[in-house]
Amino acid sequence: MKTAWRQDLSCILVCVFCASVTYGMSVDFSRLRKPYLLPKRADSSNPCPPETPFLCRSPQKVCIALGNICDRQSDCPDGFDEDPQMCNARNRPSVEALEDFLLRNRDWILPKLFNGASAEIVAHALVVSPNIEELGQIVGLGNKEENLRSALLAVTEGDERPLLKLGMPEEEWYDVQDYLNRVIEGGLHVS
Repeated sequence: MKTAWRQDLSCILVCVFCASVTYGMSVDFSRLRKPYLLPKRADSSNPCPPETPFLCRSPQKVCIALGNICDRQSDCPDGFDEDPQMCNARNRPSVEALEDFLLRNRDWILPKLFNGASAEIVAHALVVSPNIEELGQIVGLGNKEENLRSALLAVTEGDERPLLKLGMPEEEWYDVQDYLNRVIEGGLHVS
């Protein structure tokens, strides 16, 4: 009799497990991205020492300190350390951080503000573009450029209403405001 009860319990547990997996209690692995799954390489192709980690693009393999980037004095032979896109990128969130932000908000932000472009392209454009016009060219905004402009202006004014009208969930306001403000404060010209 004890054996039959154990078999019934085992059968019930298997059925409950199968039902929970089938009806939405499955684990969502889609949020795990490769950077988190792949081990970090100890050996990188950067030959620079830790005190001067920035490698210039010149053939001479010149290394400079991070403090010398965008200091209005060219330290690389080709001037790469003073390149406008490099200076924009230095003052803004990283491409990876912006891509994660965009993917968290992909259901509304990519179609409404960035014409459905991929999060990777939009993140790169947000890091390097000096203004909305250039960002629009990189991303291919078309008629969505005005949506982006009004959203960015609303963020600078602290007004969430235009973003709510575009479909932003109310609980995302502080996250959206933080990231977009950091891009604007990093030098993206809105007007």
